[in-house]
Amino acid sequence: MSKNQLWLDAFHSSSLNLKAECGVVLLAVDDLAKDGTNRLLALLVGYEFSYLKILNGTDLQCEISLPEMAVALCTFSMDGSLPGIAVGAGSSLYIYKNFKPYYKYNIPNGGPTNTEQAEITQLAALSRSTPDVSSSSLLLVGTEHNSLLIIDPHTFNAISRIELPGVPTSIKCSGFYDVEAVILITTPDGGVYILRSDQKPMEAKPFMSPRSSIVEVAFNGVTIAVATSDRTIKHYTVQGQELRKIVVDDFILAITWIEMANQEISLLAVSLANGEVQFYRQSILIEKLRFNTGIISMTCGRFGREDGVLVMVSKDGDLIVKILNRGYKTNKPISTDLNATKAATSNSTKKKSLWPAKTKLFVDQTMREKEDPKKMYRQFQEGICRLHLRALQEWMNVSSNTVDKTDVGPLDSVPDEKRCVHLVAKLLGSGSRFMLHLLLQNISETVIDNLTVMLQVTDGKLSLERSCVKLAMLLPNTQNWIKISVRDPMSQGGQVIVMVTKDTEPDSESTIRGFLVSSAKIYISPTI
Repeated sequence: MSKNQLWLDAFHSSSLNLKAECGVVLLAVDDLAKDGTNRLLALLVGYEFSYLKILNGTDLQCEISLPEMAVALCTFSMDGSLPGIAVGAGSSLYIYKNFKPYYKYNIPNGGPTNTEQAEITQLAALSRSTPDVSSSSLLLVGTEHNSLLIIDPHTFNAISRIELPGVPTSIKCSGFYDVEAVILITTPDGGVYILRSDQKPMEAKPFMSPRSSIVEVAFNGVTIAVATSDRTIKHYTVQGQELRKIVVDDFILAITWIEMANQEISLLAVSLANGEVQFYRQSILIEKLRFNTGIISMTCGRFGREDGVLVMVSKDGDLIVKILNRGYKTNKPISTDLNATKAATSNSTKKKSLWPAKTKLFVDQTMREKEDPKKMYRQFQEGICRLHLRALQEWMNVSSNTVDKTDVGPLDSVPDEKRCVHLVAKLLGSGSRFMLHLLLQNISETVIDNLTVMLQVTDGKLSLERSCVKLAMLLPNTQNWIKISVRDPMSQGGQVIVMVTKDTEPDSESTIRGFLVSSAKIYISPTI
């Protein structure tokens, strides 16, 4: 063992069986019994049933079965009470205290008519105020109706409802809601939006829009790390300034921050599909760990009674625990991003700026925005609508060309992806409302990336909730479900064509170019 090794081996076992049915395991660590021992929570996500396992050290303390597919997990604090566990499943929020069921909260109705039951898509806990005032948390609940609910766990009332540009797929937060908090929201279209509690009313503002699909976002309160499907990780400040870019050798499965203030350590852990876990200090790779299979979930913090513990779960369900070496010393003193930002601000006051002065056009534009902000916002919305219309026209052209050119030549000339993606379409419902379930399965032994699922109504007056879904990657031997609402307002029936294409130009923003991987036709009979 190296004298300056970063991690020390603590535990590695497959006996706990942390393998999930759909390959997703969510982790959290908290002092649930207020006895000074932080326990590990592992939510094993399944298609019909999910299981929550709570570990005291490396021993299984209890296991809780959930009656439906769970999608989110977090722990939260309450004044004068034990910490709680919140699990989002379907349209309900399951609350557990003292390792037992405590309360079931149903999400309020939403949708255009405010009568549809919304399903939970993501969950997070945010401190309400500073510790000297209150230790309570607020629950941030994202729903499929493009909204963010802020719920008080004392009364389980929604104190605020914020409309979002898209369905929230990830929620990261830091700070205190009553003082100053930052909330980051990601959506399926690859957008990242930021909300600030000190700005009233709270609104989701664009933060960044990467060209590739977002794999995961990690936020340590100062620096925001965004991992995308094109094997890159970019670091940003809260103000949106890009700090650095990291390019890795394989697909990214998960990222997390490793913070140890007493050792002045701030690292980013990156899990890759080839079984490596890499550790970066800013943009410098300082150490690697190698495993037989990829690490699909990891978290770092206090576990048991030990600080600086890295907990990982592999694709095969193994639990791996590493402890940070207290004697580890970095070769160079670490300059945190917060200190770098302060230093840059100090230097800018001493040096003459190299940027050109503001142009007259910029000043005039700023004055117009101040004089008539509503008109400027309306013009911006009109431009967005024109952009959406242009994108729809381009997609329709590509779709028609793809349907006409689906003839396949000899088997040897067919790309591997055409023989490795299995598509199953199921239509559920009756009357004028249906739910289309699409199952995509990678039956090969390699990762297939940059897939696009396109839907087109070729007969009837059907209405689709979504017509295009981007998939960053399909892991081997895993199933991916996509649910799309279909409406038949005239009850005349119709036909929907589903096409799965492999994008050859994933960075293209205006067009979709590639070859057809799989397709299916769904017929809806008219209602008598």
